[in-house]
Amino acid sequence: MIPTSPSLRTAPQFRDLPSWLWLWIPIIYITLHYALAAVSDEVYTQYLGRGEFGNNELMTMGILAVAVAIGLNTLWVMRGMGDGRLWVWISLGTLGCIYFGGEEASWGQHLMGWESSEAWQAFNDQQETNLHNSDKYGPFLDQLPRNLITLGMFIGGVIAPIWRRLKNFTLNPAGIHFWIWPTVVCLPTGLIGATVTGQEPLYGALMDAAGLAHVNIPAGEIKEWYAGYFLMIYLASYNLRFRQLRK
Repeated sequence: MIPTSPSLRTAPQFRDLPSWLWLWIPIIYITLHYALAAVSDEVYTQYLGRGEFGNNELMTMGILAVAVAIGLNTLWVMRGMGDGRLWVWISLGTLGCIYFGGEEASWGQHLMGWESSEAWQAFNDQQETNLHNSDKYGPFLDQLPRNLITLGMFIGGVIAPIWRRLKNFTLNPAGIHFWIWPTVVCLPTGLIGATVTGQEPLYGALMDAAGLAHVNIPAGEIKEWYAGYFLMIYLASYNLRFRQLRK
């Protein structure tokens, strides 16, 4: 279990992440996409881009690199403290960020610009050095992780904190669930990330009625940005709260 102390047993108020990081950036980011797309597709493409080399993709890779650094630092902060299961949990989360970021960058191909080998071209239907676009294993290595993180964002990042707030239920900091479950700081990112790919059927009729039928955002790419940001926020919140145990 987490180290116990009189302060932990009285369930202290841990300081969490600042609101500009977990609330305003996610809201501003999605608003920016719709605002630029409403001007014109050309303006949107100029500033945010589309496809593998757009700014969405590059920012997602950068966010995941930060998440990996936070995860590694968290493991260092946790040394000699806490339940071993938490060390495994954060290790898995960090490895997940490495895999996510590596696949997004095709393990350096998108940044360095090398050509895939003949073996990879035969294995990958987009001739890239990654696993998730493979002909045979693509659904398992792409759709399954994507669906799992979407489910995690919605259940862990949205449903769970709202349920705890409605029930006035407080997790005990001396127990493992306090540290595994996302806090409310993950809610905005989780909500937007889990629902953004539903924007076409959800907002299509409204856009048409408002004369904004031309508004088109790459929801799949944006969802990847929010998935990466969700992981970063989750690890950063964990890191900040655990650091307060060492004081």
